Amino acid sequence: MPTRRLLAWLLAATTLLATLALAAAPRAARASDDYSIDRVDIDATVDNTGTVSVKEMREYDFDGDFHGVYWKIPTGELNGNEVSALVDEVGAFDRNGNFQSFSESDSGQDGTYTITEYPNYVKVKIYSAHSDESVRFVINYSYSYLATRYADTSELYWKFVSDGWDRPSENVTCTVHLPVPAGETVNPGDNVRAWGHGPLDATVNFDGNDIVYNVPGVGTDEFAECRIVFPSEWLSLTPEYSSNRLDTILSEEQKWADEANARRERARLIQNVFAGIGAAVCVLTIILCVVKRRAYKASHRPLFDDKYFRDVPTNDHPAVLGVLYNDGSAKESDLTASLMRLTDLGVIRLDLIKSRRKGFLGTDKVDEDYRVVKQKDLSNDREHDGSYEIDDRTLHFIFGSLAPLGKRKSDDGVKSALYFSELESIAKKHPSTYSNGYDSWKGTVEGVAEGRGFFVDETPTGKGALGAMLTLNILGAIACVFGLVFELVNWSVAVPVLAGNIVSFVIGCWTIGSMDDLSREAIEVKAKLEALKRWLEDFTRLEEAVPNDVVLWNKLLVMAVVLGVSEEVIEQLRMAAPQVLEDPDIMPVYGWYYAHSVLGSPMHSFDSLAASAHHVSSAALASSSSSSGGGFGGGFSGGGGGGFGGGGGGGAF
Repeated sequence: MPTRRLLAWLLAATTLLATLALAAAPRAARASDDYSIDRVDIDATVDNTGTVSVKEMREYDFDGDFHGVYWKIPTGELNGNEVSALVDEVGAFDRNGNFQSFSESDSGQDGTYTITEYPNYVKVKIYSAHSDESVRFVINYSYSYLATRYADTSELYWKFVSDGWDRPSENVTCTVHLPVPAGETVNPGDNVRAWGHGPLDATVNFDGNDIVYNVPGVGTDEFAECRIVFPSEWLSLTPEYSSNRLDTILSEEQKWADEANARRERARLIQNVFAGIGAAVCVLTIILCVVKRRAYKASHRPLFDDKYFRDVPTNDHPAVLGVLYNDGSAKESDLTASLMRLTDLGVIRLDLIKSRRKGFLGTDKVDEDYRVVKQKDLSNDREHDGSYEIDDRTLHFIFGSLAPLGKRKSDDGVKSALYFSELESIAKKHPSTYSNGYDSWKGTVEGVAEGRGFFVDETPTGKGALGAMLTLNILGAIACVFGLVFELVNWSVAVPVLAGNIVSFVIGCWTIGSMDDLSREAIEVKAKLEALKRWLEDFTRLEEAVPNDVVLWNKLLVMAVVLGVSEEVIEQLRMAAPQVLEDPDIMPVYGWYYAHSVLGSPMHSFDSLAASAHHVSSAALASSSSSSGGGFGGGFSGGGGGGFGGGGGGGAF
């Protein structure tokens, strides 16, 4: 049916969306033998000689077995001076929070470290084996001539997180202490200005005489850099360059700050547009669902509005009416109803078979089983009738596909019979035959129902417009996922938009699913079927005469199976009109209801066995082999990169 095809497409799109969402979600667990750097605390003190003493703590979270970690501390030339790194102390905090100092040694033993000098960096390799735990490692080192004195200012321009780390550095804090002379203080934006370069979500703030940098995260190919200018005389013991530097610095920083602020404004605009469009799509989808649902109910309201209907609405095959009643799908109960109809026509008969065998200690034991026997062929004068097509396919399935696979032989010379007890074993041993036969029968019934024109809707339902809106929901949700993956939108924006799209998508799918394509005749017939079901449930309580027409009751008993009220009907009929059940003309159909033995009624027995057999055949097939510009503090800019300290990094081993 068109509705089911549309829903199948939407389901496939939802599955794709869910896969993408899972791909975007943060991982709860990393791969084995992996690690992360969850926190970095850097404390840097500048003295009046231009030397910067650094205390750097990195918290490693190990997932697996590791032997230790390493740092690469950058070295090189700055303004004609050789900037060297002197490692003072290396160690780690133990589980009790006590600092343990390591010793320099080439032994490779736990609690030792090595220092190796390279042309552009000093590598410190720390031996400290750990497994599945978090450890805080500390390195204290100093840089000579890292701060520079000019005629009009002093400058510290330094990458405190370099761009060579193997893993991202998360939650970075860097505190810089300036050599403030006695009696003086830091006045932000006046005698001291500070900027930060790197990730745009980082900040720089003044805290008394200190400057504090906070960076949520620095990627492996990113850096975090500080640039601070302060009075020239504060570096009193540092050689002075005669040139002026402050105006150049202010010009560069203003340019970079303007560029960064423009990027932030563009990002805010993207966020606002994204949120606005996403919310609009969600709201429009829900509004459209409400409007189209109301319009559908108004246009598909049946003219028949009685509570009860006391006859079969049309002369269609019971299975076809079952397909209409069950929204386009044939059920196992429709197969049972088809066999009951063939029994009423005299084409097949239902037998209770009893056989004797020797039981325990030689006692006689009676086995009982039901069987259906083919008595005659269908009448040829109905070949072009839809009911004939269904009856013929039912006979072919039961007696052409299944009966020959049964192992039980009749004792009374019957050649074409299907024993109920063999249904499940046939389905298990011959799953393809059973499944193909059942699917062929089901397809025939549903095809006849479609050919009948029941599912050709002459009234526009608006499902096309809803489908277009749901496509926008899917695209919006995918945009959220990709926006999160590539960090184009914030979680605070993307998650509500994603949730809104999912909710409106679900509402839209439900709305489409509830709007069946039905012709005007189908609307009336379905309303009468629902009214017939109510009458079959209530007819003994209506204070009206119960029909005595056996021909009518033959049809109604078959329809009771289709409508799922067979139990209620037979109980009421036994009390209200037992004479109907005693009429010989009703026995072929009533025989399916009557519990002849401990096996229960043939109708329930066949229903349960057919459902079980279908499940068994499907399971067997499934298991088979397959073929700021002013320096007052604030946000970082994206410029810079000229500070000392590039090419450093580190990791774990």
